Amino acid sequence: MNNFWTTVSHTAGRRLKSKTFIWSTVIVMILIIGLINLNTILNGFSDSDDSLETVAVIDETEGEASFGELLDSYEEGAFEYIHYTDGSLEDAVEAAENKDYDFVLSLQGSTTTLEAEFLSEGNDFTTSQQVNQDVQRVKEAVATNELDLNEEELALIYSPITFNEQSLTEGGDVRTEAEHMQAYWLVYALVFAIYIIVLTLGTMIATEVATEKSSRVMELIVSSVNPVTQMLGKITGIAFVGVVNLGGLAIAAYIGFMISGEENFIQMIFNDGIEVSLLLYALLFIFLGYFVYGGVAAMLGALVSRAEEANQAIQPLIIVAMMAFFISLVGLNTPDSTFIQVLSYVPFFTPQLLFLRIGMGTVPVWEIAVIVSILAISAVLINVLAARVYRGGVLMYGKFSLKNGLKQALTISKKES
Repeated sequence: MNNFWTTVSHTAGRRLKSKTFIWSTVIVMILIIGLINLNTILNGFSDSDDSLETVAVIDETEGEASFGELLDSYEEGAFEYIHYTDGSLEDAVEAAENKDYDFVLSLQGSTTTLEAEFLSEGNDFTTSQQVNQDVQRVKEAVATNELDLNEEELALIYSPITFNEQSLTEGGDVRTEAEHMQAYWLVYALVFAIYIIVLTLGTMIATEVATEKSSRVMELIVSSVNPVTQMLGKITGIAFVGVVNLGGLAIAAYIGFMISGEENFIQMIFNDGIEVSLLLYALLFIFLGYFVYGGVAAMLGALVSRAEEANQAIQPLIIVAMMAFFISLVGLNTPDSTFIQVLSYVPFFTPQLLFLRIGMGTVPVWEIAVIVSILAISAVLINVLAARVYRGGVLMYGKFSLKNGLKQALTISKKES
């Protein structure tokens, strides 16, 4: 046991103290904070001030209502509408070209046949859509006014319906919108976390083993520490490194949201009360998923002779992780599909897909127990196999070959035992 904790502390300490780990973590934290505040940063480099963009409105509509004046007094939109009365449409366009206005809006027809033509230099679809919505709201106001509807009749038209969800089956659980959003973002975060864990920590494990082999330090270590103890110690040590790394990323995300003023997003996830069961499932699947992927990474790392070959060896594992990640993103909107249900039984997909099903839908307790048992047994079997391959693989040197390497490593391991 002393050798195990010595290996853990040595592996974790060396990684945490390395300049590469420190600087990469700091850089990623800065990138996260920057991405969350990207709009603020871009606005800081632009020459525009906080004033709204202006839209010159040419009103050539028929009837008593003046859409130009109504838009001029409209204060709920994202633009400042100005009723242009200094000339024709051509004059307004010329004024916009001289930067007196940002856009030009021409209105023709009547309330029932209103036609709007929006003139702009850019091709931002959202801008024209926002203007379209503003004109539509003003038209609705004019139409209701022409119909001479009183306040009670208007309230009756615009009053929202009462919409409730109930489970189709007896005893079923239907989440509220807030609970659904909490589950959605928590599931998304876990899926992304597992993907990052596999990419970074899996590569760390394989590289750690390959580096010691290439420097011939492995031969000295094997003579004093049981290879199985050494492998589990390295996996556990890298796990501590991962906890520190993910903790730093979480702190960076929190700082980023606080700087951006989007703390309501954090409050929506945490302050409204996250289901404790979801958090427990998240920890369970991260733990089991890490040992499934970590065991394979340690096994592959033991088969290579140089650190440069570690990335090549671990490539199949990364591809599997990427498949699980993209399938999970699709499954967020269809958690009950047969495709997702079947793949959730596959150990390499279980951490993401079963948690997705639990978080976004309803999974029977017996099914959860069966799939988790399969995952736990798979984690044990994978690490037992990895330990046998590791025992022989760390003593092998030569060109990397997965098939021949596995066969040779198992043969050497059998002789050593």
